[in-house]
Amino acid sequence: MDLRRIRYFIVLSEELHFGRAAQRLNIAQPPLSQQIRVLEDELGARLFDRSNRRVELTAAGKALLPEARALVAQAERTGEVARRAQLGELGELRVGFTGSAAFGSVIPKLIFEFRRRLPEVHLRLEELTTQQQLTAMLERRLEVAFVRGMTSPDLPSSLQVTRLFEDALVVVLPAQHPLVARESALSIEALKDEGFVMYPRERGTGVYDQIIALCQQAGFAPRLAQEARESATIVALVAAGLGVAIVPASLSSINVDGVAYRPLRGKAARSAMWMVLRAGKLSPQEALFMTLARELGKR
Repeated sequence: MDLRRIRYFIVLSEELHFGRAAQRLNIAQPPLSQQIRVLEDELGARLFDRSNRRVELTAAGKALLPEARALVAQAERTGEVARRAQLGELGELRVGFTGSAAFGSVIPKLIFEFRRRLPEVHLRLEELTTQQQLTAMLERRLEVAFVRGMTSPDLPSSLQVTRLFEDALVVVLPAQHPLVARESALSIEALKDEGFVMYPRERGTGVYDQIIALCQQAGFAPRLAQEARESATIVALVAAGLGVAIVPASLSSINVDGVAYRPLRGKAARSAMWMVLRAGKLSPQEALFMTLARELGKR
């Protein structure tokens, strides 16, 4: 059924006059009459009673009118959905992030601003390890990933990466630890006799690799006292006296009784946050997310 003929039928039903209906539709009267006859033939029902003096809807025409209006309205809604989807105003964006990313200010602000700009785009957020995120990106289960590391992650040509910001690394100490009394930043050498609370290696975290590298550069291997998968758990276990930890400074917002945070000395004692997207042409949602992330990362 031709939607154009349905619209002609609706206008003629409202005007009940071929001349006025043709004028509203900006067409000549003969084509309007012809299209109405074609519609009647398609439906197998007479829609109008015509005479020299007036035009009236038949019973079939009266029954069809509300259905015709609903059909046109649905078609317009469908077109609007397609248009807005093309502009990136509808749809879904799948974003992965490491646990530590949520404690900084940039990622939460980014998510808030994106949702403010595109409230009808569903953001599906997944907390994953670095390796899980990169695998999901390659398998096209994510559109955006946030990973940590000293250097840019080694990526295939199908992915692109942008450094958003850097965090200083800090030492988490039990509140009664002797090193807490020091006013200045701590050197990594000051921790050589300490037990470390760390992420498991299989978590694939860039912070783990960075801690190992910093200790090796200082001439020792860190002694593992306890593993923990979540950032907040690491801080809590330090409070319990199980060891010390090195974490990005953004995690110092975790307020746990019994711990103290101290800066870690050295130019290499910084952790970068990297945003990974697919290479090539981005969707409107991905492009906006990238633009906002770069803007917020520079502040």
